Amino acid sequence: MKTLYVAIIAIPCIIAASVMWYLTSYDPTPVTTENNFGVNVLVIHSPLYMECPTEDCKQPDYYLKINSKSKVLLEGYDICDGNSCIKKDGIAIPLPVLDVLHPDYAKLPLPNDLPWKDGDSVDIQVKVPNSSMIGNVLYFDLSTPSTWVDLGKSEIVRSS
Repeated sequence: MKTLYVAIIAIPCIIAASVMWYLTSYDPTPVTTENNFGVNVLVIHSPLYMECPTEDCKQPDYYLKINSKSKVLLEGYDICDGNSCIKKDGIAIPLPVLDVLHPDYAKLPLPNDLPWKDGDSVDIQVKVPNSSMIGNVLYFDLSTPSTWVDLGKSEIVRSS
């Protein structure tokens, strides 16, 4: 009889916890593979000894190296290796436009506690405003929410 009471109390608690987890982690933002802005992303591993002149230097080990072929604001990123993920949302960083003669990129620091290694494969998504291309002109749709663009798999590269 005691087990029945415990089950009657435990099962609704488990269901309620599952529903709460789903509601708090659900992101209604649509995901697409259409990369209208030509966003280029790479995760760079920069060990301390390569960029830090002293032992007390506090620089991140990993960076997101990013630019685009068109003017766009980066509103978020989501990077996963299958075991761990980092997600940043609610930012507004203008991305440098790719220029073959004068390459430029933004270098965004990532958290230091990542269990990643050189050569690991990661899936990368970036959040950008909705847009459409008509002829050679890019139009932003400010009336709809932004979109997560799935850039697919990438390999973590060691900084040179």
